[in-house]
Amino acid sequence: MRIDGIVQALETLGNLMEQQVQNQAITTAAAAATTPTRVQPRIVIGVRPMHKLVEQFLKLQPPKFTGTGDPEAATLWIQELEKAFDLLRCSEEDKVVIAVYQLQGNASTWWKATRGIVFPEGMVLVWNTFVEVFNGKYFSDCAREHKMKEFQCLCQGLMTVDQYEAKFAGLSQYAPRPIEDPSDKARRFRNGL
Repeated sequence: MRIDGIVQALETLGNLMEQQVQNQAITTAAAAATTPTRVQPRIVIGVRPMHKLVEQFLKLQPPKFTGTGDPEAATLWIQELEKAFDLLRCSEEDKVVIAVYQLQGNASTWWKATRGIVFPEGMVLVWNTFVEVFNGKYFSDCAREHKMKEFQCLCQGLMTVDQYEAKFAGLSQYAPRPIEDPSDKARRFRNGL
């Protein structure tokens, strides 16, 4: 008996909600019919045709990537592209399209074989996903660990302070955990002098 009452209350509530939706639709339609409509010109800000974006990108003389050589070349390539993307304010999708355009040789062949797996048909291209897959291929865990150890063991030795600082800055991205606290970073730097 109690369940029947709950069911009846839910049916009543559903009917009331349906009636309210219908009334709102009628009110909206009536208001639209009596209000004169003005067409606003559609203004799109910041959208560039792809050919213009590519033209601007190529003027920056970005590096190509072939997929051969030092694993650190992969990281440097991504960093250079990201500088250009930031300057040009590229969308996520544009970043991937342009990066793929810069792949040559083995790297281009790898991407052609991998693209459909990473970005199935209809899936939006996302830069971070591309970078993750790219690094998985061209900057392996082994290479990453090697750079991490190189950072942890970094000492000035025979380098000038400027050379040491440049090496420290370059390798700090491979620290086991990011060095965000400036005092931690300064302490680590001093320990290597």
